[in-house]
Amino acid sequence: MSDGTSSTQDWEQAIKQIKAVIAARINVNSHGEIEEVHILAGSGRAPKQIVRDVESILAAQFDLQIDHKKISVAQLGDDEEGTSAIVESTRPKLVGVTLRTVNGMAEVRVELLTGDKLMEGLAQGPSSTHNKLRLFVDATIKALSPLTLDKFLFVTEDVVITQLAKHQIALVSITMIAPTGEQPLTGCALVRNDDREAVVKATLDAVNRKLRFLRND
Repeated sequence: MSDGTSSTQDWEQAIKQIKAVIAARINVNSHGEIEEVHILAGSGRAPKQIVRDVESILAAQFDLQIDHKKISVAQLGDDEEGTSAIVESTRPKLVGVTLRTVNGMAEVRVELLTGDKLMEGLAQGPSSTHNKLRLFVDATIKALSPLTLDKFLFVTEDVVITQLAKHQIALVSITMIAPTGEQPLTGCALVRNDDREAVVKATLDAVNRKLRFLRND
């Protein structure tokens, strides 16, 4: 339990003092209890180290005990110009994104390029604002299907465009279902010009980390 005098802003500000943390957002329930802690961090430290530091600083400064499972860390890798970088040239890259809406239904098409191979994913569903974001995740996952084995299933859990510090960030949560069990995957991307492209890039950020283990070729 906390001392009752601190706020989520105080907690977030304390977390921002942790090495490599760029921004933090805390969600609480109706009782003021922490439900989720979202961290945006640089690539200089391991996520597990950051999670431990978050647990420690909340306990030491505010007497808050939090389950590490409620803490998610999304990392941005930076190239020489300070933008998100993809290290492996064989990783899928975004080529195009299209959205069509007719009579309350939306159709999303995502085109990706890996090497000289063009891949396309299509997803359809109701055209509500939030569901359209989910469709961009679903279409990206379908475009990636030629690179993954049939026994692996990727399920879209959630997607959100949120404000962290002075930046808008696309956050994506995906579950990978395999014969050995389930594994949560998270990805993030800065919203630069188009939130739809940011959602696709966040999806790639989540899945790319597993692709080298799942390649068919």
